[in-house]
Amino acid sequence: MNIPSLSKPFRLMLPWLLALWALLLTPTQRSAAQRSTDMRFGLVNAYEAGPQAVAESGAGWEIVLLRWDAIQPTAPTEWRIPPELEEGLFGARAAGREVVGVLVGTPAWATDGQPGTGVPRGLYLPVNDPKNLWAAFVQQAVSYFAARGVNRWAIWRNPDIPSGTLGWEWDGSIADYYQLVKVAYLVAHNANPNAQVHLGGVGYDPGWFARFLDVVLNDPTAPANNFYFDVATLHLYYSPERIYTLMQNHFYVMQQKGLPLKEVWVNETNARPTVDPQVYAPDKTFREHPNITLEQQAAFIVQAYALGFAANRGAHIAVYRLVDHLEEDDEEAFGLLRTDGSERPAFRAYQLVVREFGGFVYARRVSEETHPLVDYVRLTFEDKVTHVAWARTERNATLIIPARSEEATLIDLEGRRWPVKPQNGVYRVVVGGAECNDPQEGCLIGGAPWLLVEEDVPNALNETPPSVQVEEGGELPTPNPAVLMTMTAQALPSPTPTFTPSPSATPTPTLTPTLLPIPTPTDTLPPEHTATPKAPETTAGPVSSTPEPTSPAEGMPSPQGFAALLPYLLVGLGILVIVIGLGYFLWPGIAGRR
Repeated sequence: MNIPSLSKPFRLMLPWLLALWALLLTPTQRSAAQRSTDMRFGLVNAYEAGPQAVAESGAGWEIVLLRWDAIQPTAPTEWRIPPELEEGLFGARAAGREVVGVLVGTPAWATDGQPGTGVPRGLYLPVNDPKNLWAAFVQQAVSYFAARGVNRWAIWRNPDIPSGTLGWEWDGSIADYYQLVKVAYLVAHNANPNAQVHLGGVGYDPGWFARFLDVVLNDPTAPANNFYFDVATLHLYYSPERIYTLMQNHFYVMQQKGLPLKEVWVNETNARPTVDPQVYAPDKTFREHPNITLEQQAAFIVQAYALGFAANRGAHIAVYRLVDHLEEDDEEAFGLLRTDGSERPAFRAYQLVVREFGGFVYARRVSEETHPLVDYVRLTFEDKVTHVAWARTERNATLIIPARSEEATLIDLEGRRWPVKPQNGVYRVVVGGAECNDPQEGCLIGGAPWLLVEEDVPNALNETPPSVQVEEGGELPTPNPAVLMTMTAQALPSPTPTFTPSPSATPTPTLTPTLLPIPTPTDTLPPEHTATPKAPETTAGPVSSTPEPTSPAEGMPSPQGFAALLPYLLVGLGILVIVIGLGYFLWPGIAGRR
């Protein structure tokens, strides 16, 4: 086939232009594939920040809020999907991020109750009855978004908040909500055999889930239909402790009532800061938790993920949200990013947990009764152990960790890193006291977390972890924690500062100069396995006092499966485009010579 309108020189150049296009495209796609991370780290409405910010965050899954009253605001014949959402779903699918769609919000035309929160009309009719308006909408939504890679569906938000209470979104009873879920489950699985149905996130009423399960178990058709839901969901803000408690409570309730255990995800969590001059006017007031600083929000991110994984290592936890949306959030800034794209410390904290927590196999929390001053979570990988610790009170405390490595990396909340060595067989990490500035709950959020990462731990998964000990107090701050953590008390120099903490910076942990023998075990946590521990070899001596540079991509898990093959497939696609282009434009000349 000839293309007369194209000159011969241009026809000869076009294959090379196609080749250049392929070369330009492939690195972008390869970069996205190499950012593939642990699927347990999520974000809400991440697409609003743009593809670059989502990729840099490292999130493995995301939530999109799909309001029925926005998609079909005036009639069931409407279908309004914002172009940016379509682009976001395309980007998520290309990057391998799983998406959960949240269906919420009754249009005025579809309810006899309050628009937005009312029970849909015809809810108790058969799912194939056109007058069951909810069933008809779910059928449309699941079918439409299945083609865009969405297979998971959360049904409503906050069904446990009573009508008229701040944040309520459901006016029906628990029985009405169960019917809402039941209809959605039947319709979704009929429209998409791969569909998974999640309950709407709860967290306001700790007893709601048990009452909901009573309604489920009273339905004789439920057992044959997987009890009409696949995943239970939590919405938990401001208190990391509640994430740990309520997640464990969900599993306990299912076990006590004889329900087969379901997955439990956290669809929304965050601690909205109240101190941000770039966003808030000086006279801005807040209804609850009015003193959360930017640093506390960052600390919350690390604590929430550590305790969430300690309660359920398979938990999927999503932060609400990636970027501020002041209009939707009553002029409160929940984002890890501001609307201008500038980063809050919490964004770097999110990157930190993705980078340092991603790929862990076991997670254990030390008993708070044994160690009331410190929260401590131990994450075990195939060949390393990450210790995460922070103060639970306003007092400093020292966590004493028997060494299982000859060297470790100490990481602060901002991601700065120092190599450290154990002394007398232990690492001693001092955590600075929390601000404890909440008017109602005091120490709502703990102090700034510290991570101690032991690499190359022999038999990490099968060796019984040694017990830890906590002491009250500890010396801080110091310019460089590596110096005091790696030198004897007699040989301590006057170190040259490698960074100077700002007045608002979190104090730096150090080694207490008086070195102690290995402490008596007080750790009450069960071991991951029961194998006999090996005595670790330790060394002492000075190390470089210069912080190691780090980058957002450092330490990310290597892509596996399809993600690992994607760069090569894209290269092959580029080559195929070149071959087709050459054949397409050169074949007429070859055929003519014949």
